[in-house]
Amino acid sequence: MTDETSSHSQALSALSNGLADAVAAVAPGLVAVKGQRRAYSGLHWQPGVVVTADYGLGRSNRLALTLPDGNVMEAEVSGRDRALDLAIIRLDRTDLPLPATSDGADLRVGQLVLAVGQSWEYGVSASLGLVGNLGGPWQTSQGRSIDRLIRPDVNLYPNLLGGPLVNTAGQVLGLNLNGPRNRVVTLPTATLTRIVATLLERGSLSRGYLGVGLQPVALPKTQSSETGLLVVSLDAEGPAEQASLLIGDILLAVDGQTVQDLQSVYGHLIDSPVGQTVSLHLLRGGQPLEVAVTLGAQPQGGSR
Repeated sequence: MTDETSSHSQALSALSNGLADAVAAVAPGLVAVKGQRRAYSGLHWQPGVVVTADYGLGRSNRLALTLPDGNVMEAEVSGRDRALDLAIIRLDRTDLPLPATSDGADLRVGQLVLAVGQSWEYGVSASLGLVGNLGGPWQTSQGRSIDRLIRPDVNLYPNLLGGPLVNTAGQVLGLNLNGPRNRVVTLPTATLTRIVATLLERGSLSRGYLGVGLQPVALPKTQSSETGLLVVSLDAEGPAEQASLLIGDILLAVDGQTVQDLQSVYGHLIDSPVGQTVSLHLLRGGQPLEVAVTLGAQPQGGSR
């Protein structure tokens, strides 16, 4: 064996061992979650709280978990955000290790990452990939504010869904969830921390409800914005109708903040609890109008 071949072999061995060490660092906090549809992974995120994917859990609030030591126990779902495919589970145990985390500030496209999980049948599992795309803050179609776009190019086997994305230092970058068009999206640690705190407090992330159907519309050049949101429907007895909004009104701003698409409206409503009054800046017949609306709770089948 030449010196060059030996050097390459040693480098590969060091990389291989480093990846195995990264998996081993997070493994003690991994659990397998058996839902009604399939088994997913989960991560012990804070004392007595496991985070996982919601999709496969079904409607049951009592689930079976396999802990890192192989013991099986029952636990209770204490919060869900179906718009993000996120669920939190309460454990009676708080002695499981907590993961080292990273905000991903130093991440670069092309760096190696690992999707790690706990299989119900086979124990710890991992899949190697790389950072496929990075971006700044963004909003989901349901108005959830995500601190940063992290999209890994990794083969997410079914049991790895709901488990962490890990860098080569064994730090958790976020939770791997099922995104739009079944693409893997990693919920960053900062976003995960914020949403878990809200779910523990409220149990869900239900947004305030206006009761209007909206669609984008071009505005006259006399307006400061190019686009507003045309009111095309009103839910009967909904908050907007009770506040005397009319079909044909054009929504320009919520609480003084311009809205030009549905996602921006969602963003305002998710931060506004039921019972809060918001100020809507409208155009009616070409004239500006301010209307105060007290937000309600969103019913099944309601609008925004």
